[in-house]
Amino acid sequence: MSEVQRPRRGIVSVAVVAGTVLLVAGVDAWVAGATSRGAEALSTNALRSVELADDIRWQLSRLASGTADDPAGRRALEWLVRDVRIYEPLATFEGERPEWLTLSGLTHEISLDVARGDRAAMARDASSAVESVNRLIALNRTEAGAIGTRLLVLGHRQILVDVLGGGLVLLVVVQVAASRLRAMAREREAAARSLEVVESKNRELEAFAARAAHDLRSPLAPIHGLASLIVRAARDETDVRLAGRIVGAASRMSAIIDAMLAFSRSGQLPRGRTEVRGAVSEALDELATAREGAELHLDVAEVTVACAPEVLGQILRNVIGNALKYRAPLRSCRVEISTRVAPAWVTIDVADNGMGMPASAVRRALEPFFRAAPDGTGHGLGLAIVDSYVRAMGGSVRLSSELEVGTRVSIRLPRSVSGPEPVPDGAPGPLVQGARGGVSP
Repeated sequence: MSEVQRPRRGIVSVAVVAGTVLLVAGVDAWVAGATSRGAEALSTNALRSVELADDIRWQLSRLASGTADDPAGRRALEWLVRDVRIYEPLATFEGERPEWLTLSGLTHEISLDVARGDRAAMARDASSAVESVNRLIALNRTEAGAIGTRLLVLGHRQILVDVLGGGLVLLVVVQVAASRLRAMAREREAAARSLEVVESKNRELEAFAARAAHDLRSPLAPIHGLASLIVRAARDETDVRLAGRIVGAASRMSAIIDAMLAFSRSGQLPRGRTEVRGAVSEALDELATAREGAELHLDVAEVTVACAPEVLGQILRNVIGNALKYRAPLRSCRVEISTRVAPAWVTIDVADNGMGMPASAVRRALEPFFRAAPDGTGHGLGLAIVDSYVRAMGGSVRLSSELEVGTRVSIRLPRSVSGPEPVPDGAPGPLVQGARGGVSP
């Protein structure tokens, strides 16, 4: 699975779970709202029916025992007519509607009795109406029991919806988790296959490195031997010096091959300690042709680093060689080499006023086979080798550059104070920043 597909699949899984949860929550909220509204309506109607029935019975008892001629009687009659009319829409329970019709008819008769002044008829009709109200109250009690049953059913329905919703959410979560586990298993299998391929490639590279080291050593042996003969047979000091340089270069080349072969096999560099000023001087001596016409400024302290001479020499040749190679076409080349010394570290700075690099190139400058030069010169391995060597020693490489301004490379290496020292623990990894650096034009 690609790096882009992984976050997309994770987003889809989260979206599915979130959508399911929202759907279940919405349905649950709707059911809860409907249940609440239904229960509220049933409760309100039942309570209102009971309240009106009690009021009607009280008003009828006043009329049955008294007269409608006094103010209290007239008010009782008015309230009776009003409450009977209000009760009509509440008479919805089975058997309640016919009883209300009976009560309504008796109320009308009571009103006629009052109008005729027939008190005896009014008392009889009021007594009959009281009996009708008592039957309504009995029906209200029955209705209350039915309402309780309906509320219980609504509560059970709400619980069922909650259980189903929770089960659905749990099922979706389990399915998504199972899908993610299957995807992780496939990724582990793919990673294992990739690791097998990498290990196979590493074995091939190790075999290639051994063959390449053998093939590179073969021409060095006669070069070294012939140069030694020239030294012994030389007649003037110039020949001796040139032959000596050939012998030294061949010896350094052999040491570099041995170091690269050991590094390719084990990932570890040969141990040693090197004086920085001497290593810089030797590197500049080997780069004599490349530094023609360049202005050099050296501020190198007498300090020793925990690095084998051949390894530090190759690091310096690669970095200084780049500073001398990629010159700006419209100004003379100037290179500054300086050191910063700390108790446990030594930082070697190489700054130039060359063509520089854009920020996009700075971010990739330490990648193998990356070439920032517009003409495509070089193999793109110099800085990658430097970064690999420095990180293997526990150090770090910091590169900053600006187009048409220059480049600065800072190499931090563990310091060796007295004798070979182990590489410090907790050393930082490589740092690459696309900031303004280098020597001003």
